[in-house]
Amino acid sequence: MIKIMSNDLNKNDMDKIKKLEETASIISTILNTDVFIDCATRDEMQALVIYHAKPKAGSIYSKNITGEIATAINEPAVFRSLMTGKPSKNYKAINQENQKVLQNVIPIKNREGRTIAVIIVEVKDSENFKIDTEMINKNTINLIKNIDNEKEGISDFIKDGVVVFNEQGKAVYTNEMAEKIYSTLGLVDSIIGKKFENISLTKTKFENILLGVGTKEVMEVSIALFTLNISYHLTKFENSGVVMIVSDVTKEKNDKKEIMLKSVAIKEIHHRVKNNLQTVASLLRMQTRRLNNDEAKQILKDTTNRILSIAVTHEILSDNGFNDINVQTMIKLLYDNFEKTSIDKKEKILLNIRGDNYNINSETSTAIALVVSEILQNIVNHAFVKNKDGIINIKTSKKTLFFEIEISDNGVGMEVDKTRDSLGMIIINKIISDKLKGKVYIVSKKNEGTTIKLEFKNI
Repeated sequence: MIKIMSNDLNKNDMDKIKKLEETASIISTILNTDVFIDCATRDEMQALVIYHAKPKAGSIYSKNITGEIATAINEPAVFRSLMTGKPSKNYKAINQENQKVLQNVIPIKNREGRTIAVIIVEVKDSENFKIDTEMINKNTINLIKNIDNEKEGISDFIKDGVVVFNEQGKAVYTNEMAEKIYSTLGLVDSIIGKKFENISLTKTKFENILLGVGTKEVMEVSIALFTLNISYHLTKFENSGVVMIVSDVTKEKNDKKEIMLKSVAIKEIHHRVKNNLQTVASLLRMQTRRLNNDEAKQILKDTTNRILSIAVTHEILSDNGFNDINVQTMIKLLYDNFEKTSIDKKEKILLNIRGDNYNINSETSTAIALVVSEILQNIVNHAFVKNKDGIINIKTSKKTLFFEIEISDNGVGMEVDKTRDSLGMIIINKIISDKLKGKVYIVSKKNEGTTIKLEFKNI
């Protein structure tokens, strides 16, 4: 039979451990996690769970495990803190229901400085698991501080304001951050002893909170230049009282507004750049129509398409306001952006796009837009002679270290060696090798078509 080391604990120690239940309940309520109190036993490899505070929702346990055993093999942090008297932060463990968890352990010491128990805050060992960020800031937990587990210091490791009211609605506890927030708002006197209705910053009635109405709901309140998030939680502390959590989110709100304003400004800049490029393209089209030289006309047409391929990236950025561009969306717009003189050919060409639908940054997208536009333009102009129907297949792939775009057609093919010195191929090779640090691969067979594969890093 497992026994607590009761011979080593005096009445004051036992009373202090009993009071820890209030602390565990408050921490569980505030953090919405499972919190435990463990004591050492006469077996150095085992500890006893003497209290389990389960959150109302979100517990990782199917039952209350008070009275069960914690072993040194499964929960090393518990025994480290019991033996050394030092806090243990983010230790991996296996709990009583064989789940992988992370434990933060705080040693509890008596008046003589001897460790008599530990408080354990436990969460899932999962990248997808996060403590409720609406209730407290995700960076507020500093579990390695020693707290004496009386009312002083119970919640000072939380960077939000915490005020505890007893069942009569009188403030019986406040942490340093709450005092600071209220002082900033102009309430310089101590919060302790004041009635709920005199210091509440919302219209919520105390009696309704005791009935569970609106508990855990986060309310945003604006006072002068400050923005606060306020929530209420029922607790066992002080005879079923109420915990009020006040978070100063003024900086976060101001930062969010600044980001939104910058995003709008950036979108407007991209929109204007797109319009300016399209204006230049229109001027070049006008100039093209005035020329009689076919070679000069083709040069201007090619130049117009290159300008419009850059405009495509700014068009996408002006819509979404972000720095990343969806590669397949960009390719579709590029294909649709050829000048009207190619419509007859385009209507006879079937475009298929498949593969990974990844994003590329704005700098990379401009370079890729020029290259893909150059390839599509050559296919439309030269691959399908005598108005022959054709197919263009484009496959986008996201590899571990690089991206791929493979463009193939079923056209007449081309002599690769003879096209290496053409302006189009010079542009393609120069951009891929110099700007994107990538490679170009070309395979072509007469009357069977051409495949061009681009490999590039997302820089």
